[in-house]
Amino acid sequence: MAAAEALARTYYDTVDAGDPAATAALFAPDGTYDRPGYDTLTGAQISEFYHGARVIESGAHTLDEIITDGNRAAVRGRFDGVLKSGAEAHEGFADFFDFDDAGLIAKRTSYFFRAAV
Repeated sequence: MAAAEALARTYYDTVDAGDPAATAALFAPDGTYDRPGYDTLTGAQISEFYHGARVIESGAHTLDEIITDGNRAAVRGRFDGVLKSGAEAHEGFADFFDFDDAGLIAKRTSYFFRAAV
């Protein structure tokens, strides 16, 4: 398994385990995260997001495809879980990761599969 693929899989493992500290620790100190509905999260804002602002209570990611190129990974999959409101969540997604030389997430961008245009 390529290093970028293993790093991406580790990200989803920590999220699905419900470990916000471990998830936030995967990001570089100056890392960024772009997600629909939020301003770009940077540095400590990423930890704050995983420790409280994230609307998801629990769930699991199913990874259908991971494509890597050097220190980058593109992931396509599905999330099934429960929101903090108690509503069920079933969402297709695509994530794009850039990893730094230390194997930390320098940049993550998420997209969700929804009718828009």
